[in-house]
Amino acid sequence: MKKLLLGLVLFLLFALQSCLNNKPNPYVIVTPNLEIEDYFESEIPFFLNHELRKDSTDLKASLGRILFYDRRLSYNNSISCGSCHKQSLAFSDGRQFSDGLYNIPTKRNSMSLVNTRFHTASFWEGFTGPLEDHILSPITNHIEMGMRSTDEMVDRLKEIPEYQEIFNSVFDSGINAENVGNAMNTFVSALISYNAKIDIGEEMNFTNFNTAELRGKDLFFGKAKCDNCHRPNNHYSSSWRKNTNIGLDTVYADKGAGNGKFKVPSLRNVELTSPYMHDGRFNTLEEVVEHYSTGIKPHLHLDWILQGDHINLSEQEKSDLVEFLKTFTDESFVSDARFSDPF
Repeated sequence: MKKLLLGLVLFLLFALQSCLNNKPNPYVIVTPNLEIEDYFESEIPFFLNHELRKDSTDLKASLGRILFYDRRLSYNNSISCGSCHKQSLAFSDGRQFSDGLYNIPTKRNSMSLVNTRFHTASFWEGFTGPLEDHILSPITNHIEMGMRSTDEMVDRLKEIPEYQEIFNSVFDSGINAENVGNAMNTFVSALISYNAKIDIGEEMNFTNFNTAELRGKDLFFGKAKCDNCHRPNNHYSSSWRKNTNIGLDTVYADKGAGNGKFKVPSLRNVELTSPYMHDGRFNTLEEVVEHYSTGIKPHLHLDWILQGDHINLSEQEKSDLVEFLKTFTDESFVSDARFSDPF
């Protein structure tokens, strides 16, 4: 019994020392085998099959999937990108503010990662340029994943023999920050949703819609003016309006990209991505619709589309609009094994 207790104590001390040294604990995390999934060869609608790097491959996306879910990319091995972007919630996390390193909350709501390769801006600030230019920033953010530099992240990965082998099979230059970002971006670019009721409806002239959904569609493209910012080129996010002020406040504590302007988010799978807005202030789609109906606040930099009288939707119209928004839900996307946690 004494030997058993001594062994247990030694094991716990070893595990504690490993955490204190910020090194991967082999008893907690094991790198999975690189199982190459079919990300880019499968048939998807032709209008979605573009906007990829020329060197995007299934092999690289499969590596990116492992990195996306590996907690060793955080300073204390506690969280991964997948901790705040959960597949079942369309790669959002269902919280007003995500928990970062040491359970310290982040300052903004976690954005959904769907069809990002068609977006012209990234993150709530609406950073311009490809997502790959910014994808590593949460890893070195002191609240989110806490790595002090990308060099520290690279050194961490180089200590893991499995990664040495995997990276050498994907990149000629092995493990470096550029290749980590490239692989992760390739996986995130593969997160394509195209099988929602709205997609099927567009192919069937919406004969699959019920009466409420049809009325909601007419409102979306008409009186409610939703399509002015959420363009319908099959991903329902802005293809031209990067940041906008939608009258959430008269004075903004978080000014976003400046003057209370934030990225126009995708409405793909919006039914699954509550709470809503950059600060997660609205818990339901009904609350979001109410904001645009009667709650827009005056502001010097309010988007010109939203200026003037309130839209003032009736209760029936609000309900119909919500029913239409629910047709953006793609159940096959949130259950697709290719996008799941490989650990």
